[in-house]
Parts: sequence; C-alpha cells; structure tokens
Amino acid sequence: MISQIGNLFRRNLIEKVASILIAILLWIVVMDDQNPVIEGSYTVPLSFTEVPEGYKVLHGDQSIKVNLRGPRSYFVNYESKDCRAYSNLNGLEEGNHEVRIEAKFPQGFELVSVSPSQTQIKLDPYIERQMPADLIVTGAAGANATVTKVTQSSDTVTIIGSRTAAESVTRVIGYVGLSGNKEDFSLQVPMTAINEDGRALQDVRVVPSFMNVDVKITLGLMKKVVPIETDVVVSEGYEVEKISIDPEQIEIAGQESLVGTIDKIKTQPITVPLGDKSVKRAVNLIIPEGVTVKSNVVNVSIELKQKAGN
Repeated sequence: MISQIGNLFRRNLIEKVASILIAILLWIVVMDDQNPVIEGSYTVPLSFTEVPEGYKVLHGDQSIKVNLRGPRSYFVNYESKDCRAYSNLNGLEEGNHEVRIEAKFPQGFELVSVSPSQTQIKLDPYIERQMPADLIVTGAAGANATVTKVTQSSDTVTIIGSRTAAESVTRVIGYVGLSGNKEDFSLQVPMTAINEDGRALQDVRVVPSFMNVDVKITLGLMKKVVPIETDVVVSEGYEVEKISIDPEQIEIAGQESLVGTIDKIKTQPITVPLGDKSVKRAVNLIIPEGVTVKSNVVNVSIELKQKAGN
C-alpha cells in the first residue's frame, strides 16, 4: 500500500513540481498586481528625546515629511499618527545646534527619506527672575468715593521660564476693577507677564499667579485731573525729539487743601542709555504724601535725535 502511494507521488514528478512553481508564480503576480509596492509619505510633527534637564528646546514650528515604501494596503491601514519624527538631544549643551531628524514607522515599511533631514534648535536654560508686581486700577468708585489705598500681599513676583522668554518680560500686571464700590473690599487678582509691546506671554509662569489685594475707599475727598510730565537725561550730543506718556493725565484725590496746590504729577527721571535713540519703559510716578491715584505706573516712549552740528 505504501509502495503504491510512493509510486503515485513519483509519477509525473517533474510536471507536478512545475505546476506548483507556476501556481506560486501566478500567486505572486496576482498579489503584486492587487497590492503593489508603492511610495507614499506621512507629514508628522517633530518631537525631541533625551532633552537635557533644565533646558527648553526652542525651534521653529516644523512639520516633517516621512517618505516610505511599502505595499499599498499598508498606506490604507496606517495613518500619520502611526509614524514619528524625532531628534535625540542627548549630550547637547546650551546654545544653537543642528540636529539630525530620525523616523519611526510600522514594521513592513522601508524608509526612503526624511525631509528635512536636519533642523536648527536652541537649548535655552530655565531661569527665575524677581520682578515688581504692578496693579492697575480700572473703572470708577461710587459717587463721592475715592480709592485712598491699594495694598497687595507682595510687591514682587517670580518669573519662571526659558531665559529667552523670561528676559522678554518687561512688566507683570494685574487689574483691580472698582465697579462702583463705595466701601473697602478685597479680591484676588490674576497676574500676567507682558513684553515690551504689551502682549501677554504664555510661555512663562508667574509665581504667585494671583495677588491678594485690599482696597480702601474713602468718601468726601477732592478729585482732580492733572497732566503727567517726565524728566529725561540723554547722552551728550543728543536731544529729545518726541516723548509720549500713556496716559497723559491722571486723576488724583486727597484733602482739598493739598490737592488744590498740585498742577502736575511727575514720573521718576528717565536716563536713556548711550547709543539708544528710542526707548519704551514703564515708569513709576512720584506721588506726594496724602495724595492717591488709581495707578502709580505709566508707559513712556522717547525718541532722540542728534543735535545740529554733531
């Protein structure tokens, strides 16, 4: 019986092997036709690994194109989220670097290219800065009521962020709304870090983020609006061409015998550094004792020009 089975398999052996090979070849041809190997790409965000402790990575918002080769069905079954583009920052120190971009992708794909293959980054150390906490009083107290004192829980706050971001902070401000109040009140004021253009900065942290504020209101004081002036010290050979103060006027309040004698409020003197032809600065006001104002800080912009003959 076994001998008969063996003879059956050996009969026409060459033809049988050839048939099997042809079948396999036809299967390969059909599969290649139905699911050919093609090239495609996924666009993914760039990420970073092994970032040195205490540093923030600064880089332009950049999308990376990962070009792959694989069966057409793979491109149907996988999405951009299944791929990843990254740069390993292990061992790098503070400063600018050009780093290589690598890619991870599902098994079965073949990497063709990564575009771009390199990118520029900056490792920026995290720092802390102590800065004054400025409160700006907005709105108006009730009829015949005047804000006589605004007390805050701390005169300073701490700015935490990358050096580039933290050093761009020019002021930390909070707004105290009066809303027609006639009596003393307390509130928590959110503090915001802003840059020279007055834009709020989201990539720094202010500690504490809220300031406890007590507002004392007194009835029956005299109110008066007076202009704000400033004294500017400039380098030899230069003079002030234009000066802008925001706001230009301020409301003061106090006893009539005192307020009646005041016709202007001055800022702290401003010294323009040598070589600068323009400056923008938040400056404190010089407030006489017994006089109250809504805010003791104004914004001053100064433009200089060379004196004739220089």
